[in-house]
Amino acid sequence: MIRNPYESSEPRVSVVIPTVPENDHDAVVAALRNQTVAEFEVLVVDDATLDICEARNAGIEAASADIVALTDDDCRPPPDWVASVESAVSDGAVCVEGSVSGGRTYRGTGLYVGCNLAFDRETALDAGGFRSEYAGWRDDTEFGWRMESYGPCRYDPTLTMEHPDRTRASIDAENEARLQREYPTRYEERIVPKTTLGRVNDWLWRRGVWDAVDRVRYAGGGR
Repeated sequence: MIRNPYESSEPRVSVVIPTVPENDHDAVVAALRNQTVAEFEVLVVDDATLDICEARNAGIEAASADIVALTDDDCRPPPDWVASVESAVSDGAVCVEGSVSGGRTYRGTGLYVGCNLAFDRETALDAGGFRSEYAGWRDDTEFGWRMESYGPCRYDPTLTMEHPDRTRASIDAENEARLQREYPTRYEERIVPKTTLGRVNDWLWRRGVWDAVDRVRYAGGGR
């Protein structure tokens, strides 16, 4: 099911939010109603039968605008987010990533975090959209790396997103290995740590230690 909680007669940006019925998406829609521009639409893909890649693809296909922006049901876009999306993608890029703060932190290292990602709709369709083999882990990274073959992709520091809670995603070793196998050069350049401390942190992360630490931290109400 795709709902349009916010519509425009001539949207310049289509915001796609994949979700499932048990998740609340009222707060993210409320934040989108408070944007500094009005010429955009919001598509909530609310279907428990679809994985996240299928839901995003359904939203991309249903979008009316030339520019699609992705966020998640547990995010809070700032008031200038849609305006920043339009400016970033209209500048000639086919895919633009932004920063994330809060329960998840990201500052733009070519991994294309899906809760703050914008792209040209036709290019995304030509690229085949999101691949369900990666659903739940690295689906956004793989999509961004594939989009790099179709045109300029970049990080834009003006594109910011608040992710209040810790991410629901957890490491999928099979998907991680698939990404490394399919994109060995980019994986080595962007994911494999270059320092001893980085390698130690990476070893702990891959074995779920930092996920366990976060579960304890968030259970106690920490940030």
